[in-house]
Amino acid sequence: RVMQQTRSPAMSFWLVAVTAVGLSPAASLAPSSRVRVCAPSIHRASLPSMGLFDNLKGAFANDDTLTARGNAGLSKEATKRTITWVGPTGKQKKSTVVAGQRLKDIARGAGIPIKYDCSEGTCKTCEAQMGNGRVKICVAKAIDKDITINYGLRQK
Repeated sequence: RVMQQTRSPAMSFWLVAVTAVGLSPAASLAPSSRVRVCAPSIHRASLPSMGLFDNLKGAFANDDTLTARGNAGLSKEATKRTITWVGPTGKQKKSTVVAGQRLKDIARGAGIPIKYDCSEGTCKTCEAQMGNGRVKICVAKAIDKDITINYGLRQK
């Protein structure tokens, strides 16, 4: 191969760096004798820096002028009710709910072992006694008063 006579500024720097180290340019072309010339590093004792985000750290600091956190625009808070779950053995558990929540979800969250077969309310496997009546847990929702639910009626 024939090298071109024109040299770029980077090539000139490379030749100067190689000759400053004491190697000939021809010897430095061999892969085993590569020399890396680096700028001297300056060591400073300083705090760690986040670079681009250094100016943003103040934006995320706590603001003491803010007041207590409000209700996120809701006009009133939902009324919470208590459901007492009573199992076939008489064991009781309590859950705090909001009216309209599905009883199936409430039971799962409280760890109540209710069996479901259809999840449509037709098989009566999940039937429970709520107040004076019977409900199918898989389709029923919590009402707006404190209640007791006797579950596992089919397991006796």
